[in-house]
Amino acid sequence: MEYHRDIEILRNISIHVERNSVTALIGPNGAGKSTLMKTVAGILKPKRGEIILDDVRLDGMLPEERVWHGLSIVLQRRSVFPQMTVRENLLLGAWKIRRDPKLLDDTMDEVLDIFPDLEPRLDDRASSLSGGQQRMLEIARALMTKPKILLLDEPSAGLSPIMVKQVYRHIDTLRRLSMTIFLVDQNIQQCFSVADYVYVLELGEVKGGGRKSELASSLSDLIRGWLYLEQGGVKG
Repeated sequence: MEYHRDIEILRNISIHVERNSVTALIGPNGAGKSTLMKTVAGILKPKRGEIILDDVRLDGMLPEERVWHGLSIVLQRRSVFPQMTVRENLLLGAWKIRRDPKLLDDTMDEVLDIFPDLEPRLDDRASSLSGGQQRMLEIARALMTKPKILLLDEPSAGLSPIMVKQVYRHIDTLRRLSMTIFLVDQNIQQCFSVADYVYVLELGEVKGGGRKSELASSLSDLIRGWLYLEQGGVKG
């Protein structure tokens, strides 16, 4: 359960993220999706409840401690260091493995194989990248931590349609590489294109969840209901 200034945001949340799969959380604006992501990452503190990764309780840990245990998050807001090079940004994500030069080099090679557009830009400042390229750099940097689970909070936010498709192609590549991903995005179509499992969040509560195929037939009705809620319950 999560509160902001004594206002209850999340209630009775129970979500299981399957290993080696993409689990998407969808819902209308204001449902609490980003709040849940920040709570899992340790940026926000819940009043009660448990957050467990591989039988280790993460709740109560600081965000950096959760990274050591295998959790990495890419937040909705831009987080590249603009005056640093692409290489330097990636190396910042590798602080967990910095004492193992071979593992560091191997991980850098693996990440650049997934994001080949970043390799020719390694010595360029991050500020010279487009918005979509910066988003890919953020995801690549998160992978440098060698995470057990990657949290993606609104990866398509602020991007052009072309760059959204490109970012999601990379997310699909990670899915095919058996990366465990917990994904939140307002772009329902793209979410469904990569998800194996989907949960629905409305007004701070999970209203359902299961395999993507189980929810696909009711997606149109869900979206219509969300539009109704976002318009204040006034039918057009």
